[in-house]
Parts: sequence; structure tokens; C-alpha cells
Amino acid sequence: MTDLFDWTRLTDDPNDSDVKRLVKGRLLAARRIHMDADLMGFVLRAVEGRRVLDIGVAAHATRYIRDPSWRHGRIRDAATYCLGVDILDPLVRELRGQGYNVRCVDATSDADLGERFDVVFAGDVIEHVDNAAALLRFAARHLAADGRLLVATPNPFSRKFYRRFRRGGVVVGNLDHVAWITQTMAQELGRRAGLVLHAYHLIKPIAAWKQPLKRLGWRFMPPEYTFPDFLFEFRAPRTDAR
Repeated sequence: MTDLFDWTRLTDDPNDSDVKRLVKGRLLAARRIHMDADLMGFVLRAVEGRRVLDIGVAAHATRYIRDPSWRHGRIRDAATYCLGVDILDPLVRELRGQGYNVRCVDATSDADLGERFDVVFAGDVIEHVDNAAALLRFAARHLAADGRLLVATPNPFSRKFYRRFRRGGVVVGNLDHVAWITQTMAQELGRRAGLVLHAYHLIKPIAAWKQPLKRLGWRFMPPEYTFPDFLFEFRAPRTDAR
């Protein structure tokens, strides 16, 4: 999808049934299912050989940075050029001391880093911030022409969270989370930031022999139930002149 869908041009009622049906159709058309990779593998393919802005690199604590699976380290190695930003100044200073190209920046601010990127990645960030639309506006500001913004966040409709809810009633997840971001919320946040929700990706490696069974099961329950994360892909809207 390349057009910016603004439901407010059709109705002033956010519960208008006709517009909701239109939104549902758009979201179903935007759904992409990937059973041949994990989420990080998908992201690494997207950033390979690209100029990349990685938002939220510090991963809360030093022990995560030392882990070989640390996302920013893998992204930096795959990209042609990579800049990382985070709001945690002590960890940013530590990373800079280790030779990483990182800056201490609030990614919900009006700051302009003075650079543009082919891919902006925000992995498990949007559910932590006070102003999710401001995060998307910051990311949009730094996209090159035809750039992609990839936003990874937990999927609250997945089996993982449903099982936790069944067992305990109250799901106690990451205590720093302030929101779930669903498909309709992602579309609305994109609209407010001037971005198109181009696609949302459901990504999980599934053995080839299981895939037909999964597809059969999806006739009776949504595919979202199978996948623990959403990867929302936003792009700048195209105009007829481009």
C-alpha cells in the first residue's frame, strides 16, 4: 500500500461500520506471513547493504550488549552504515567507548540528526514510549526517499499471551511497557505521523511439513494467533508526481 488512508475524510465517527469494514479489508491486504525466517533474520535481510538508523540500541542493561544475539551488533554488521540512538546516556557513552556509532537522542523529540536512511528500525521500542506518534514522526523525518520504517512490537493476540492470560488472569509482562500496538492502532499512528502502514509482517520459522497444517488451521482461527510479534512496515506516501 502506498496511499495515506485518512478515515476522517470519510466520517467523523470512529465507529462507523462501513469505514471499519474498509479498514479491515485494507489490513487483511497488508498482512504478510513468513514461515521461513525468524524476525531478526527478516530484519537483517532488510538492512543488508543499507544505510540504517537503529532506534533503541542500548537494550536496557549492559548484560544484553554483551550477548552475541544483541540486535544492534548484528544490524551494524549487516548494514553498510549504521547509526544507533538511545535515550540512556551511560550506556550510549559505554557503547561509544567500544567504537559503536551511537548518539544519545530522545527518539520522540523534534531532533533532526542531519542524516537520512534507507531503513529505520525500532525494535521493541514503541510499546515503551509515552508518545508513539512522536516516535514515528522522528523516524519519518530520517527516512530517505523510498525508505522503510520497520517497527517490531509484541503481538497481544498471540497464543503466547493468551496462554498467560488463561493461566493467571492478569498478564504481568515487561514492567516498562505502556501500550500494546495492534494493527488498527499502527495504521492510526501512521496516519497521525504522515506515514502509510504499507504492510504488517507475521514472522516465525515453521517446519515445511507443518506449514500446510498451519494454513488449514488458519481457516478456523486467525494467523495472528501463531505469531508472537508484529513487524509493522511504514513508508512515506507516494504522490502521483513520484
